[in-house]
Amino acid sequence: AVVELCYTPQASHLVLAGSDRTICSYRLPLSKARGPGDGTPRALGLAGHKADILGLCPSYTESHSTGGGGGPLLLSAATDHTARLWALSGTHAGSDLICFDRLRTNSKPVQKDENPALEQVQDAQFLCLDGAIALALGSRLGIYKYELHVQDTSDDIKRLQRLGSYKCCGILSLPKEPSAGNSIVAVAASNSVMSGTALVASSSKRVYVWDVAAEKVLAALPESSLHTRPITCLRLAQPHAEFQSPQSMDLFYTAAMDGTARLWDLRSMQECRCFEGGHTHTAQRLRCRLSPCLRYVCTPSEDGSACVYDVRTGNVLGSQRRHRDAVCAVDVHPRTGGMASGGFDGKIHFYRVPLPAAPRKVGGRGPGNLMDRPSAERVREARVREVEMDVPC
Repeated sequence: AVVELCYTPQASHLVLAGSDRTICSYRLPLSKARGPGDGTPRALGLAGHKADILGLCPSYTESHSTGGGGGPLLLSAATDHTARLWALSGTHAGSDLICFDRLRTNSKPVQKDENPALEQVQDAQFLCLDGAIALALGSRLGIYKYELHVQDTSDDIKRLQRLGSYKCCGILSLPKEPSAGNSIVAVAASNSVMSGTALVASSSKRVYVWDVAAEKVLAALPESSLHTRPITCLRLAQPHAEFQSPQSMDLFYTAAMDGTARLWDLRSMQECRCFEGGHTHTAQRLRCRLSPCLRYVCTPSEDGSACVYDVRTGNVLGSQRRHRDAVCAVDVHPRTGGMASGGFDGKIHFYRVPLPAAPRKVGGRGPGNLMDRPSAERVREARVREVEMDVPC
């Protein structure tokens, strides 16, 4: 079964997490990653977690990976009380660069009382253009700085040294109030900008906004507008460069087991739109996605379908039932706009964006009895979309 999937921000990889505690990474476009024989795309396997994987977070940049060639990084969190940092390409592709299993650090030996093992890791997110990492540690949020080491392969001793190290920079706790809840279930941050703002969702369905640098709570959702069931998804809007503005960067959205997905304004902490009626969400950990153009909300459903809502009206634009079991995660391609969905049936389905219909010419043929042809840019764009998403489902 597929429990999570995501595209890297630079659209270079598609990453999947399975119920067998492994992670698969596919290079994009998939048409160039097909192996010999039946033409099935070849995957890079990442194995190391000893329990169910809870979440994935790819890096925004591709310049932090060790070894030659660089490449994106991947952050994963699991119920084995660890978070792991992986390399998706380069000389250490598929390697476990850092394992976050201690509270303070892993670079130097300290007393166990001062550096205990992590008791719980519910979620993990990159911060500030991959400069830091936020981990949900029970009722606390840990902020970590990490460093990757370039190995000297000519020296047998240095070649066996660890690939990275980390150090805790600060720990923030949930407010001491009865409605705060006992633990953090989801973390969200805008990694595409140098911002110290982080959002956390608690087990009591509260959402808090934290200033990580100042180590204080900035705002919280009012109790009158909270979800009625546990929250399973919390994300900040990540608009495409063409749609970025101060207003678009202040949007976040949530999904909960009450069957609704909601869009919120970070400045006023008020609900902008509620999406319901097109999908079923009552028991599973489902994750929705806001498109980079900020016009559509894509939601998985427990009935095996993927639903798309219109952000402007809140109405259902369409729904496709392709899976034989519950759909747990969806994501939108950062460049082509196509959607991918993964479900408990172990399959990934791709949905191609329909091309706009060509305007009908008035008067038939043009001068010289020649038909007007589309521009070269439009033909090239159509061909890219066709190749990018033309894979077997």
